[in-house]
Amino acid sequence: ENITIAVDRQGNIYWNDSVVAGNEQLLNLIKAAAAQTPQPEIHVRGDAGVRYEYVGRVITLVQRGGVAKVGFISEPQRGGG
Repeated sequence: ENITIAVDRQGNIYWNDSVVAGNEQLLNLIKAAAAQTPQPEIHVRGDAGVRYEYVGRVITLVQRGGVAKVGFISEPQRGGG
């Protein structure tokens, strides 16, 4: 089961659809995921306009937490309609 970590423009982090309180909680969630067999793949998704440093920090935490497969998904700019 893949996991999506989303980052919004304000730097708020969501684990699937749940708000993450901070980096420490995120790291604990990542470590728990890393302990699963098979290990889930984590997709980091940045909202349009998100600062790359926010996304980069999350990817660093995923790697430090021991998850081997991490991918980055960029959100396309949403048009009106």
